[in-house]
Amino acid sequence: MNRRSLLVAAALLTSMPLASAYAADTVIKVGHVTQTSHPFHLGAEMFKSAVAKKSGGKIEIAIFPARQLGDDRQLLEGVRLGTIDAAVVSSSTFSLFTPVMDGLQLPWLINSYEGLADAFESPPAKKMLASLDALGLKGLGYYEGGFRHFVNRTRPVRSAADMQGLKIRVVPNPLHIAIFKAVGTNPTPMPYGEIYTALQTGALDGAEMNISSIFAERFYESAKHVSLTGQFFFPAVVIMNRAKFQKLPADQQAALEQAAQETIRAQVLQAGKEEKEVAEKLKGLGVEILPFNDMATVQQKAKSVADEYEAKHPLVKEFADYVRKTRK
Repeated sequence: MNRRSLLVAAALLTSMPLASAYAADTVIKVGHVTQTSHPFHLGAEMFKSAVAKKSGGKIEIAIFPARQLGDDRQLLEGVRLGTIDAAVVSSSTFSLFTPVMDGLQLPWLINSYEGLADAFESPPAKKMLASLDALGLKGLGYYEGGFRHFVNRTRPVRSAADMQGLKIRVVPNPLHIAIFKAVGTNPTPMPYGEIYTALQTGALDGAEMNISSIFAERFYESAKHVSLTGQFFFPAVVIMNRAKFQKLPADQQAALEQAAQETIRAQVLQAGKEEKEVAEKLKGLGVEILPFNDMATVQQKAKSVADEYEAKHPLVKEFADYVRKTRK
């Protein structure tokens, strides 16, 4: 190594934050299922940075994206059992164990990213996190994957009538199935990894999907019609094994909680910004992005589903009432 190289190396070392020069006291492995371009990964990175800062380098967050530690169900079960430290898990997965998080995806309840950030930071949302204690989980916060819309390969969809009979992929979740059955489609639960081929072969007419995934997974190659139905958002819950959390020193517990809560709004608003940018990219690829002009009809059709799910748990009702009361 020549003199210049030595000087550069020395400068780099002296410019490093002190925390990075020493091993952290605590390393927490955090898994999620999405690619590194997805908003969930952005949230995990924000969380990592905030935890390092708030803990003074005592805690290192090690992120494992793209199903390295398992799919959403495996992550949730692993965190419960303590075989996985922590994870960012889609809220729809929690219906396997509790109805509480279904409140986040009640149909047509939240209509903007700003409103979603408000809802995530609300007192009822914090109570929902606290309710996860009963499952052996420490609920830390929420991040957002993207507003869900209607994409299909068959025809432009501008009204409830246009939706009728279309075979639409939905997340394997009872609430999602009930919503799309109520509005007149043929909801088809299917693993995420099978959507591309099903659209390509015509086994599916379409899917309910966030715009960033339509682009990232190249669903637009077969499905050219996107309707801005905005039926619900697609949140994730940041969770940690409760027993492991409780074993940490009080200052490290506080750092984790504060980091998760204080990054919620920035992550949600960034997800909204990225949605607009990706929509423009899709238009450039020949995708038709249409307004949906029949919200009153689909909302009325789905009202009985919303009522049913609000009645499943007092916290779901409290959350929904809070959102309706404070919605701008």
